[in-house]
Amino acid sequence: MKVLICDFEISKYGGIVEYVAAMLKAFRDLGCEVDVAQLAPASTSQKQYDKKVAEFESGEHQRKIKFQSQAGGYQKDEVTGYWRNNYYGYFLPPSNKIGVYEPDALEHWNKLVSDVDIILWNFMPTKSSAWERKDKQFNFWHKFFDLPDSIKQVFLVHDAYFNVRASNISALKDKILFMGCAHIAAYQCCSEIGIPRSLLLNPRYIPQNAKMPVNTKRKIDFFAAHMFKSMKHMEELIAAVPYIDEDAKKIIAGTGIEYNYMTSPTKTKSNYMCSCKRDPDMPEEYDGQLSLWDRAEFCGMEYRGQMSGADVIDMLQNTRFAIDPSWAEHYAQYCRTHINGFIIEAMLNGAYPVLRDYKGLSKTECGEDPLFENIRAIVIPWDATPKQFADALNKARKMPLAKFIADTKHNFELVKELFNATNNAAEIIDICSKGCKWVKQNLECGKDSETVKKITKDIMTDFYGIELPIEWET
Repeated sequence: MKVLICDFEISKYGGIVEYVAAMLKAFRDLGCEVDVAQLAPASTSQKQYDKKVAEFESGEHQRKIKFQSQAGGYQKDEVTGYWRNNYYGYFLPPSNKIGVYEPDALEHWNKLVSDVDIILWNFMPTKSSAWERKDKQFNFWHKFFDLPDSIKQVFLVHDAYFNVRASNISALKDKILFMGCAHIAAYQCCSEIGIPRSLLLNPRYIPQNAKMPVNTKRKIDFFAAHMFKSMKHMEELIAAVPYIDEDAKKIIAGTGIEYNYMTSPTKTKSNYMCSCKRDPDMPEEYDGQLSLWDRAEFCGMEYRGQMSGADVIDMLQNTRFAIDPSWAEHYAQYCRTHINGFIIEAMLNGAYPVLRDYKGLSKTECGEDPLFENIRAIVIPWDATPKQFADALNKARKMPLAKFIADTKHNFELVKELFNATNNAAEIIDICSKGCKWVKQNLECGKDSETVKKITKDIMTDFYGIELPIEWET
């Protein structure tokens, strides 16, 4: 089979790029031909592409940017040969990055996919200013989905807000065979959308005979590498740093808009300043006078900027505790904690996970959450004070080595079974091979809620000017 992973250029990839890289390896191992494509507002010339690739290969690109730049950490994908980073995703040649406003865009697209068996979509146009142009309305984007039934189209859902932000996928239900949901929260929220769905947990590439790297002399105590966005709550980890044991080695990495607000000398947001209200154990003289970032750096926090995926993995193999400080009230409707790509990679590399517990955060308590029950982790309440957060980490540092190794091996086996890209790829091929009739009979399918119907009309008709229901030509 030939498999194409594709998206419209809207959202920044973040951890999704590692998802894509893992799936590419998995499909390759199963004997498939794989490729990556992107539909964008503007195309790339061959000259621009060649120049940038030369800068990646020589190291000039990394040398000329700031180490915390979102454009940092590019590495070459071993399957496709394209360069990628964990913020912007894949840097693609003109053959695979199609400017949708070019006069031959649809012809280019149809030629690219003419011999494709499966398309895995990551993003589609939503209500985004990225597609607003004064000279032309993007009221034809649905035509890129207007492909023959021989090409099986699957939409990968990474977001528990999908029923709100991207519910216009319901307008494409005649073309999307099923949705592959990367976590429990995404699967649950898609019950409001009338397209069949399967739970394909956020995968990582795991060789068949893989064993967990055992390192009893891990020199880094605490490590966190994330995109700095509001739901990640990196500021809560940073606020806890002054209460973490002084001799503990603590490193954070990543970047994003919230990093800029945290570190700006003139525009630091108030919630990124020291506050007795949020930190009752803090000396009063710091209240409103010192940024959380400056205080944490003074107390030994190291910052490594935007790291490549390979460098993150190297770091995790030398780290004792990997921390994900994120929590979100919306996610709390569906799960007790959120297992993201960073934590999955941590467990694959023998680091002990530190997670947040969402219990009590949402008025609508989530149902059964088997992942929360089965992963062995340090679990910190979502509303912990900075000192309570740090106390849990300091206690974890004293964990006996035997327990550390037993628990991390348990987590490794769990990930190997449940978060396995090869298993996911095989399941996608199997479902696509069985076809539409089997999917409708065997996969769970939700029903378009009134909210989804309203948002779909708002995005498709009111914003893009696309009449519903769509009359497909193919």
